Amino acid sequence: MDLDLETFLITLYVMTDDWYQQVIRPQLPAHGGPAPKLCDSEVLCLALAAQWRSGVPWKTERGLVRYALKHWRAYFPGMTSQSAFNRRVRRLWGAFILLQQAVAAQWLEAADCEVMDCVPVPVARGARSFHPGWLAPVARIGKGGNDRYFYGLHLLLVVSASGLPTGWTLAAGNVQDRWLAELLLSTRAGRPQLTGPGPVPGRPPREEPMDWLGPTQGCGRNRHQLLIGDPGFDGQFWLDHWANAYAAQVVTLPSETAHAWFSALRQVVETVFANLCASFGLQYPGAHTTWGLITRIAAKLAAYTLGIDINRRLGRQDFAFATLIV
Repeated sequence: MDLDLETFLITLYVMTDDWYQQVIRPQLPAHGGPAPKLCDSEVLCLALAAQWRSGVPWKTERGLVRYALKHWRAYFPGMTSQSAFNRRVRRLWGAFILLQQAVAAQWLEAADCEVMDCVPVPVARGARSFHPGWLAPVARIGKGGNDRYFYGLHLLLVVSASGLPTGWTLAAGNVQDRWLAELLLSTRAGRPQLTGPGPVPGRPPREEPMDWLGPTQGCGRNRHQLLIGDPGFDGQFWLDHWANAYAAQVVTLPSETAHAWFSALRQVVETVFANLCASFGLQYPGAHTTWGLITRIAAKLAAYTLGIDINRRLGRQDFAFATLIV
């Protein structure tokens, strides 16, 4: 079953409002003043819709706001300006994390293993990639992606065996994968830190990364299941440290070709990254501030998770985002 744009919007709003009332509203801090013309559920719905890139007439959040002002006044009579909308969305950045976690939790199987990997999130291209300055406090030149080098950040994402996000965090593009895993796993254990495995006899001491590492709110919880990583997370001292300090069972294999089951699981996270880029605009998210960038990454992951939820309820394939809206 495919949805037209209006049916998709109504479906997205009903689901968002249900989750808002159940999960998000009880955790929001109280605030005074008059009630806004655009309620929180409407802001969340529009911000989630803004992340879609398949089957919709907009390609950016700004384009969504323009489209809503012109065509959706009947649905959102309190629709506001771009700047006011941005402020409301950034204020609700934590709501996207709560939403993503709640939607994923309803589909997770208790015995599901998890897969983790890092993906580049470029924030500038062309000349800006060689003259860094865009998001200067957090973005750096790193290695990875199709162009070998990029200017931006690394996203560490943990997904279930079926592709549902269970945790994530961000760091500057030059931060090595293991340090991102260290932040995520230590946060899941209840004590965020960057200690690493400690000194190794005969080797120089490891230096903690000096560049930016991102939020811990989206790291999720330790589900005490096998956590599959690629060789970028390998190293016996690291694996032992994560197991002993954080009760995290991380498994990496130097060669995927001899282990078909490992290759199949690794392919899941690659498929997730491909869909996040193609259908939700993960590359070049267009944020101008660190706060805005974190908000957009959280919104994209929430929109992706809701997309899987909608597809499953309609009896569609999980990753059929490109054909959901017709």
